[in-house]
Amino acid sequence: MTLELDIDQIRGWVAEAGQIALRYFGNVTAEWKGIADPVTEADREIERLLARRIRETYPRHGILGEEYGGETLDHSLIWTIDPIDGTRVFVDGLPTWSITIALLEDRVPTFGLVYIPLYDDWTYTDGDDVICNGRSVRGRLKTRWSDDSIVLSRSDAHSWFEMTFTRVVALGSTATHFAYTARGSALATVAHGSYVWDIAAGAAILAKQGGELRLHSGKLLDWQALDLHARIDEAFFGGHPAVVERLIPLFHRRPEPIRHPGW
Repeated sequence: MTLELDIDQIRGWVAEAGQIALRYFGNVTAEWKGIADPVTEADREIERLLARRIRETYPRHGILGEEYGGETLDHSLIWTIDPIDGTRVFVDGLPTWSITIALLEDRVPTFGLVYIPLYDDWTYTDGDDVICNGRSVRGRLKTRWSDDSIVLSRSDAHSWFEMTFTRVVALGSTATHFAYTARGSALATVAHGSYVWDIAAGAAILAKQGGELRLHSGKLLDWQALDLHARIDEAFFGGHPAVVERLIPLFHRRPEPIRHPGW
């Protein structure tokens, strides 16, 4: 089953969400759901808006959001919402946080959109195409690396992994990382500690480019087997299959993570 989507309508929802985020940006206080896990009123307001728009347009579809959980998750069509992916950099006044929305069809991401409001920067799927700021970027996924290639990761990746790769960059948003990888701006993305709403949009975009998500164990990420509410603790790699295959052996999990020294 493939649902025909009104992409302009969905972009309108997300643009509206972006305006909410920009209204809060630079003047927001974080609450903490856990260690290094902030949430703001901007996150909540955006998720309420996008969930409302989805319910109005697709009343029978399921919705899974970061802040308010899930509803109607037994439906074959489920929307995921990450109202601000990269809340930490959002709170700190850095620019690369994003708003993401995705559609799962029988648990598999088939539509994804990643929007970076401060740059008015769009990456999304449209049928079998991938659009970046009004232009197709089909075929841009990198298939090999050079001396100056970069991999995108969480900022704490070095504390969890010994990485035999020269250039590893953290922008603060896994969704942004996947979008940039799919557009060919980065070689690949290495992620860990992610939830479905963090990665569904990026997974859909990568898939349209011939990319994959593969666990550190070497197995493909199995969307059918995922617990929609559970964190994916195992590291996984997003990119072209040939790149991912060669990248996995260059990352080794440390027996214990490196911690901040006491202050």
